[in-house]
Parts: sequence; structure tokens; C-alpha cells
Amino acid sequence: MVSLLKPIPAHVLSAFQIDDIEPVAVPQFWNNGLRFGRVVLSHARETSAWSGKAREKAVPGEGLRISRPVRSTDGRLIVAGYCATEFATGEPRERVDEAVAAALLYDDAVAGIEAPSGERTGLVANADRAVWREEHLGSEGVVAHLDFLSHLLFDGHAEPVLTEFDPSVGLRPRGFTAALVIVDGLLAGAVDPDIVARWSHIPRLDWLLEKAIEYRRHTTRGLGSDVCSIDDVVEIVVSY
Repeated sequence: MVSLLKPIPAHVLSAFQIDDIEPVAVPQFWNNGLRFGRVVLSHARETSAWSGKAREKAVPGEGLRISRPVRSTDGRLIVAGYCATEFATGEPRERVDEAVAAALLYDDAVAGIEAPSGERTGLVANADRAVWREEHLGSEGVVAHLDFLSHLLFDGHAEPVLTEFDPSVGLRPRGFTAALVIVDGLLAGAVDPDIVARWSHIPRLDWLLEKAIEYRRHTTRGLGSDVCSIDDVVEIVVSY
């Protein structure tokens, strides 16, 4: 991911009305951006325009907040390759059960929102496509979030804040984002194996966990990572 090492054009700062604010560095989970007061400016990604529109439309229930995009003075989401979003305090935490609950609320929040159009490429899109190529969900699914745990910020007892949407290529079953959170939490050693039993009421959780594990196998291999820990997660899932 590209960081903001080069000077940001003055017309970009002016467009987002942050030209008179001193920038402050923010952690990497803010897409390597810079904070200008209550606005985080970062390089736009392939799905940034879709993410901005989706975060405007999404209606989260109690227990989840969503950081909204900041539009330019003329209404654009992207200006010269930059996008802006509302800053929120907090950081990702090892509060995986709470993240699973938030992921289920995310499914409700994005219901009815269409997946990004166009043929996406890259490791994440290719992995997602490989896992779901033979599934046809029609209108029953929702756009899954493929990196939910990394973009969910916790700050004390406040409701967690989702800062960005990393969308699936197409519609996926409800609960798949939650299954990915469980798998990612287990891979990170951030939660105990009993989390599988605690969330066993999620419909078809065993199947969704299999899909989540398959997705992570694709992404870790694509990055040249060791996948032995994934086999450990498989053993946990099978045991339950």
C-alpha cells in the first residue's frame, strides 16, 4: 500500500477544505494516510469510490458505527487520486467476539448494496473469485468485507467503528464476513478455539468457515506466507 511520502497537491487539500490544517501521521490501518483534524486523507484504491458510496448508504444497527467518506467541495469522492474519510479514535484490538457480532451487524447494514462493478484484479479479488466461482447466490447474499478485523477500531466501551470497506467481488452468504473474522482471529492467536462453539448458531457456520479458510489459503500463498497455522485452524474447526 502506498504511503503519502510525496507532497500532496495544494488543490487536493483545498478541495477537501483541509489546506490550513497541519497533518498528523496515523497508523497503517488508515490506509497509510495522514490526518488533517477530523479528516484522514489517503491514496484512493481500486474500490475507493464504491466504498465511499457504500459507506454513505449503509445503515448500521446499534453496536456498530461506520466512518463516512468526506466529499470534496464539488461533491467528488476522489480528487487527483486521493480520497478522504472521517477520522475516529481507537485501534484494532483482540476483541474478536465483539468483532464477530459487529460483522453480523455489517451484513444488515449493507443489505441491498450492489457489489462493485468492473473486472477487478489482484490477489484479494482473485482469491475471492476462486473460492466462490461455482456459487450462485442471486439476490440473497450481501457484499462481504474481506478484511473486517483490520478495519474495526475499538476505543474503550464505545461502539466499534468500521473505517473502510474491502468488498468481495460479488455477493456472498450472510455470515461469511463473520466467519472470516473468526478464522483471522484464530490465525492471529487473538481468541480461544471455543469461539467456534460460541458462534455455532450462525447458519451454516461450518461451511462458511471452510470457505473462509480456503480464502485465507489463497491469500497467504499469494503473499508467499507460511500456511501451517491455517492447518491448525482447520483442526480447530473440524474438532467442533
